[in-house]
Amino acid sequence: MHFGVMLLAAVMTNTLPLPWQAGSFLFLVAALVVGVRALVSVWRAGLRGVLLPVLALGLVFTALLSLSMIGLLTLWPVQMERQDCLRDALTIAAEERCEKAFDTTVEERLLDRGMGRSG
Repeated sequence: MHFGVMLLAAVMTNTLPLPWQAGSFLFLVAALVVGVRALVSVWRAGLRGVLLPVLALGLVFTALLSLSMIGLLTLWPVQMERQDCLRDALTIAAEERCEKAFDTTVEERLLDRGMGRSG
């Protein structure tokens, strides 16, 4: 039950704007710890029915969401610029310019680190 509450809190805080969205990562780490402990407890108790696969799937989801949050945190300044730009955008064209600037900046950062597309 605690695992589900932590995961729900992580998903809910993930929808908030930065910097509050970073709190989601703390909930995700807590959910991973609680989820692994719950999985071990269920395994040791021999309750291998529906609960075990649900916990395992929840842990996989939590791990993927954690990786997503790590990506967000590594691009914090760029994400903040995008968020500020979108907040001030009054037209669809302005929103598109914000998204294009964000995409360009992220692509440049990836190319600087040698992770960009080849060709």
